[in-house]
Amino acid sequence: MATDLQGVIQFFRQKHGFERILESMFDLFVQHGRAFGAARLFTPTTEEETAISDFFNRDYYDQALIRIGLADFERQMQKNFSTTVTLESFLSGYIGKPIKPPQDSKPSAFAYVVLTEIAPKFEDTAAESWLKEISIQTRRAYRQLAEQYITRPEKILNMITTTAKTYNDLGDEYITLAEFSKKNMGAEDALDFTSPYGKLFLKALAFKFKQPVPEATEDCISLHLRAKLISCGSLSHVTIKPCGKSEAIVLTLENLHSRSDFSNFGDKIYIIEDALIFSKMRMEEGTVICPTGGLNAAFMYLLLQLGETPFYYAGNMTYKGLEQADKLYLKFKNFIPWRYDPEDYAFITSEDFFFLPDEKRSLALHNETLASLLSNIRKTGKTANSMPLVHKYADDIRRGGGQSHISTRR
Repeated sequence: MATDLQGVIQFFRQKHGFERILESMFDLFVQHGRAFGAARLFTPTTEEETAISDFFNRDYYDQALIRIGLADFERQMQKNFSTTVTLESFLSGYIGKPIKPPQDSKPSAFAYVVLTEIAPKFEDTAAESWLKEISIQTRRAYRQLAEQYITRPEKILNMITTTAKTYNDLGDEYITLAEFSKKNMGAEDALDFTSPYGKLFLKALAFKFKQPVPEATEDCISLHLRAKLISCGSLSHVTIKPCGKSEAIVLTLENLHSRSDFSNFGDKIYIIEDALIFSKMRMEEGTVICPTGGLNAAFMYLLLQLGETPFYYAGNMTYKGLEQADKLYLKFKNFIPWRYDPEDYAFITSEDFFFLPDEKRSLALHNETLASLLSNIRKTGKTANSMPLVHKYADDIRRGGGQSHISTRR
């Protein structure tokens, strides 16, 4: 066991999984000049989860965000190794740079102004905590704003103030982003993904919902939807074959938002993940839905509008497919796994199959039926396209459920 500074540094350099969190801690220490605040690790890898869990002797697995207080880390480090090793000396040696606290131990000029001049104006509002977050994450998430502040201080401070006001105006009713933007910013496109205000607003929303700032368009749409904002609806869509119709229709997020006839979908819904299988469902019985691109914003919005209407979900029998189905199970009480039983798996792999890559070792599922199938897949390593089940899907729908063939275990 390492007991001196160099031994502790050597330990962490050899132990993979600490790199990102220690770099974040170094930046925070430089910013505040002391062990203050908490470092954030978004979407940690399995290696990082294991390293941090072992170090603290606590369970940090399956978290989208890991927060580690600098003071907590220092205490644990001294408990595990030596009380003589300080966080400042350790971080300086580990990173290979001296820690030079800002003058008077204050944050940078930009962070200090946000914290002392803007945040007090929003005291006891939702935006206050976000504004304080800006002062903490200046060197990382808000570095570009801090650099722009040097030459255009009034413009940047006005942008932050306006965004904070907009943040506080988020409501509980769905509204289009264009309407919300015009109401708060005076222009429908002011909060578009590519605009300066739009990018800053996304960071505020990411903080609100404790998730990484999205980069892909669909992820931005989904984040807006969590805030009850309908944005870029034409880009996110879902395919539906309504009950009583034999042809499918494509509805965008905007189309779905303007509809009020979800009760006409019937007393149960059938969802098929595979678009090719969905295309074979030419029947008038039942409402059948295809997510068309995974768990996108339009699809998730539609499921929310269904209320308590039960929906039977048939997804791909792969690691990714099971993980996706389990996410729906955790989010919706009306989720029912459809044809995930051992006989269905054996049927599709009986003739044509391929071996799955050795991945998702740490995947743990919450739904009993899905977890059982995952165990079966791991034993055989096989999967196959579910197309052979298409006639069984059709028979289930014609019978109005076919409980003997639809998994009902939760």
